[in-house]
Amino acid sequence: MPRRLTPARNDGDDVTSSAVALQIKKLNERSSILISFAMARQKEFDREAVLEQAMRVFWRHGYEATSVQDLVAATGINRASMYGTFGDKRGVFLAAVDRYLDQVNATRLAELQAPGSAKAAIRRYFDGLLVFAAGEGRRLGCLITNSAVELAPHDRQIGTCLRESLGRVEQAFHNVIERGQAQGEISPEKDPRALARFLVNTVQGLRVLSRADSEPAVLRDVVAVALAALD
Repeated sequence: MPRRLTPARNDGDDVTSSAVALQIKKLNERSSILISFAMARQKEFDREAVLEQAMRVFWRHGYEATSVQDLVAATGINRASMYGTFGDKRGVFLAAVDRYLDQVNATRLAELQAPGSAKAAIRRYFDGLLVFAAGEGRRLGCLITNSAVELAPHDRQIGTCLRESLGRVEQAFHNVIERGQAQGEISPEKDPRALARFLVNTVQGLRVLSRADSEPAVLRDVVAVALAALD
């Protein structure tokens, strides 16, 4: 019976294999460190500052007209950081809307919750809109209103978010109107819910007119008629 030939064992082969395995391990460890460092570098930015800039881009140009490159240019972060943090352009937009609600809408609604005269609080709210529309906010309108017109008809998630936002404005007006009725400033015969919805509609109309660059006198006339409904 023929003898089976077995390659002779060479101790040098074991040494070579061990050395190669050690080099591969070191390379893998070094690669992991570099990847972790790169990911950390991508995250090194002020998230709130980035969202502030992104919010202003969407606010001025709308969702569809804003490209990822527009966001990169405005925020100063690279695409990898943006995708790693927010997922995609839609994720950036939703985060920007949340910031708008927290920073802009909340500040304005605080006017309606201020103690004292309810009618004076409502007037201050509308005066604030007029000042903004004639200055910093000229031709901006409102991010929520602009987005509702552009996106709500075909984007259920965004539409729900925007309706909830408008619902909070309506509730704030409802609360201050009821307070005005308790103070004797607003007739108890008026339906506070219907009046609140009328004021919400007035606010949205003002923002659309502001977006269209209407004259300040036109906006003042709208506010004067709206406030007369409180008498």
